[in-house]
Amino acid sequence: MINMNSKIVLLLTILALLLAVGAAGQTYSITDLGTLHPGSARVHDVNSTGQAVGASGHPHGSDTHAFFWTRAGGMRDLGFLPGGDYSVASAINDAGQVVGTSNSHHGMHAFTWSSGKSLTQLPLLSGTNSSTAYGINRSGQIAGASGGHAVVWSGNTVTDLGTLGGSWSEAHSINSAGAVVGVADTTAGTRAFLWTPGASMQELGTLPGDTSSRANRINDQGAVVGASEGRRGIQAFFWTSKSGMQGIGVLQGGGYSEAFGINNLGQVVGQSGSSLGTRAFLWIPGNSIVDLNDLVPDLPAGTILTGAFSINDSGQIVAFGIINPKLNKNHAASMDDHLHSGPTRVFLLTPK
Repeated sequence: MINMNSKIVLLLTILALLLAVGAAGQTYSITDLGTLHPGSARVHDVNSTGQAVGASGHPHGSDTHAFFWTRAGGMRDLGFLPGGDYSVASAINDAGQVVGTSNSHHGMHAFTWSSGKSLTQLPLLSGTNSSTAYGINRSGQIAGASGGHAVVWSGNTVTDLGTLGGSWSEAHSINSAGAVVGVADTTAGTRAFLWTPGASMQELGTLPGDTSSRANRINDQGAVVGASEGRRGIQAFFWTSKSGMQGIGVLQGGGYSEAFGINNLGQVVGQSGSSLGTRAFLWIPGNSIVDLNDLVPDLPAGTILTGAFSINDSGQIVAFGIINPKLNKNHAASMDDHLHSGPTRVFLLTPK
């Protein structure tokens, strides 16, 4: 008899195969999420109901406020911890719990937020005075860092995940089983890691010939995405315990790519260089990397999607980009990188 978990895995596998077959014909509608008052924004995560989180402020970071967006209510300013003037929302779960980082009277600290409440500072590891939060799972466990070590918060308990032998580590994502991925120092350089409850931190390695790597997201099947770096540049990777690390590739004419999001169907989104500058991409195992700009038939005039950070199981994607009336998707757009990309706008892409 097939148990419920096996049925779910089988269903997700079938859906993933169907998506792979139809990837070339998939198109999206686009929604501009707006900005807070200074007029620039970046987006980091979307949950299963299409709620999105990120930060909005002046280009290059000043006067930055964490935001929470819903289709009904638009973009909401989440404010700061007491004494602060800077905040960023990094992740949201299906219950609408948000995590991120804010400064305060006493430095930078990880926070949690939910509707009807103000930002709440998360506890620190003993002997540390700063923290950051990057991921949250469906049960409310949070991944991030306190001091120089990757940690997981469960309620008011903070657990040190250790390192890979170096002095520093940082957790970026946590799945429903409590498995965590991130980046840590080693004697050979920084490496992507996987940590599971009851086990030691595991190094995920690099792509052949590279010297460093970082993991950005893990799905509930344990697939991991991120980037590997070496003399040839930076390339997005997809990792599983069965097949190890494989490169996703880059868009035509590009020398850089990084994967930031993966859903439970194995769909991956991120940012890639191309002959026209940086572009948001979609990748499905067994297919080539695709420029998301080419999958939005009603892309507004002057809009170019330059990166994508998260994709939910319905296939909705949160992306950022630029709006310039002198440009279109067939023009080159010179950007810095995903953290310092000038005045950017944020968008929700919904499969048609």
